[in-house]
Amino acid sequence: MIDINTHPVWKGVSKFKKPAHLLRIKIARQYAKFIPKLKFIGVTGSVGKTSTVLACKSVLSEKYNTLTTLPSLDMIFNLPITILKTTPKVEKVVLEMGIEYPGEMDFYLGLVKPSVAIVTRISTQHSEFLGDIKNIASEKGKLVEALPEDGLAILNGDDSIVRKMAERTKAKTIFFGTDPRVNDVWASNVRIEKFQLVFGLNYGAESVEVTTKFLGLHSVYPLLAAAALGINFDIPLTKIKKALESVEPADHRLQALEGHNGSIILDDTYNAAPIAVEEAIDTLNRVTARRRIVILGEMKELGELSEKMHREVGQKIFREKPDLVLLGQGDANFIAKELLELGFIPQRLEYNLKNSEMVSKLLKILSKGDVVLIKGARSNRLDEVVKRISASKKG
Repeated sequence: MIDINTHPVWKGVSKFKKPAHLLRIKIARQYAKFIPKLKFIGVTGSVGKTSTVLACKSVLSEKYNTLTTLPSLDMIFNLPITILKTTPKVEKVVLEMGIEYPGEMDFYLGLVKPSVAIVTRISTQHSEFLGDIKNIASEKGKLVEALPEDGLAILNGDDSIVRKMAERTKAKTIFFGTDPRVNDVWASNVRIEKFQLVFGLNYGAESVEVTTKFLGLHSVYPLLAAAALGINFDIPLTKIKKALESVEPADHRLQALEGHNGSIILDDTYNAAPIAVEEAIDTLNRVTARRRIVILGEMKELGELSEKMHREVGQKIFREKPDLVLLGQGDANFIAKELLELGFIPQRLEYNLKNSEMVSKLLKILSKGDVVLIKGARSNRLDEVVKRISASKKG
C-alpha cells in the first residue's frame, strides 16, 4: 500500500490543509465500516471512468437514491468526501477509483470494499508510474479481486485483458461489449448520426434503440456498463434507455460545440490517453465536414513509451489524412516526425506550436462546415484554445 503521507498528490496542497485532509481520510475509513457494503459500486479502468460513473448514476436513479464521486477531483480527496456524504437515505454509491501509482488501489480498498466492480478498458495510460500494461491490469484488477463471493463484476468483454479479470474473483460476472457471442449485454448497429451516438441495446431477447448525447463510438462502453448494472438491479430496459438518453457528457469529453465562423469544435481537452486520442480521430473521420482539422498536444505520464505512443498517433493521423494538423510542443513533436517520415503533406502540418499560435491560425482559416478536433493532456491547457475559437467566446 502507498504511504499516504508522502503521496505525490500533496505537492499542490497547502501544508496547513494537509492535516485536515488526513483527518478526513481517517474518519471516512472508520465511518465506512458502518455502511452496508452492498451500497458501494467501484469503477476503474484506463479510460471512460467518469462517463461510466455519470451513466451509472442516471440508470440507478431510476430506482435508487444514488450518490457519486465528484468529477475532476483527485481520488485521494474524492473518496473520503463521498464516503462521508453517504447518509442512511443514500441507497447506492458509485465510486470512481482511478489510479496512477502502485498501491493506490490498496489504499482505496482500505477505505471501502465495493460489492460491485466495473472495469471499463485497460491501456497504457499512467505507464510512467504503473509500468507496462500487465502491471496496470494487475493494479486495477485488485478491485475485482476484493469482491465478496456474493458480489458482482461487470467487465468489458471486448477487452481481452479486462475479460481475463473474471479469473480473479468468485463473484458473479456480467460481460458487456459489441460482440453478442461473448457478452451478456451488447450493442448493435453502433453509429454516429448528427453528432450523436446511436446504438441498439440488447439483453437476452430484449432490444431497444438508444440515441445519446455522447459523441464517439467508444462512448458505447460506459453506457453498456451502466446498462449491465441496471439490468442486475432489475431496472427495465425501457427505463435504462430513458436514463442513458438523458446523460450529459462531462465537460471537455468529446463535446460538439459551435466554433468560430460556423465551424464545429470537438472539445476533448480533458485528458489524452493514446487509445482515447486514436478514438477521437476515428470520430472526427466519421462526422460530416467540409474540412477536418486535428489539433493535438502531447500525451503525459507515458514514461519510456512516450515516443512510441506519440509516433503511433502519427501513424493513425497519416492513415486518416485530415486536411490540417496543428501540434503542440514537447513530445507532440514525435507525432510530427512520424508524419513527415511517412510522407504526410508538409503544407498540411504545423508543429511545435504555442496555444496562442494555434488560436491565431484557426481564427484566420476557419469557415462554415469545418470540424476541429482539439485534444491533449490537461497540462497542455488546450481548453484555452477551445474558448478562444468558440462562437460563444467572451471579450
